[in-house]
Amino acid sequence: MGNEFHIRRDDWIKDQEQLLIRPYVDYKVNENTIVSVGYTFIRTSPYGKYPLAITKPENNFWEQVTLKQTLGKLNISHRYRLEHRFKGRIVTNGSGASEIRGADYANRFRYRLIAKRNLTEKLFLHAFDEIWFNISKEVRPESLDRNWFFAALGWRAFTDGNIQLGYLKQWIKLSDDRFERHPTLQVVVQRDF
Repeated sequence: MGNEFHIRRDDWIKDQEQLLIRPYVDYKVNENTIVSVGYTFIRTSPYGKYPLAITKPENNFWEQVTLKQTLGKLNISHRYRLEHRFKGRIVTNGSGASEIRGADYANRFRYRLIAKRNLTEKLFLHAFDEIWFNISKEVRPESLDRNWFFAALGWRAFTDGNIQLGYLKQWIKLSDDRFERHPTLQVVVQRDF
């Protein structure tokens, strides 16, 4: 059982980008296989070069399988996640103002390849590449949604967690002809309870 809490900011932390809360439950099948289910609440604010008209909520439910393996000194994980998304629908009302009216349903599949390597007892490297696909209601790939690449140096600052400083490169497809790229400095504080 766990929870993720993300506060994402843009323009050198000046603008609110997203708030994300993600509680989940894990079941360890064996040493190399973990099955998870969870819920994510996301609040996306207007930000960046192509801002939303208003803040947009999303609720999604997901299932995930993580497979672990070791290659020499590298710890490798393959994470497969299927998301069922209820995205707030932004509409223009009679007075010309934007508002949220209902939600649009969509599915998304995510695959993340993760590599970790210990440098010392306290220091480690952590990297991943994650590709996101929009999928149909029949659970078939429709289009690329985004890609993330992350690389960080981690420090086991306490016995039940760590602190990481890393770089996240986000490539996001907004429409057929519009893309966003987000170079992001990321600080991660992970605690296991």
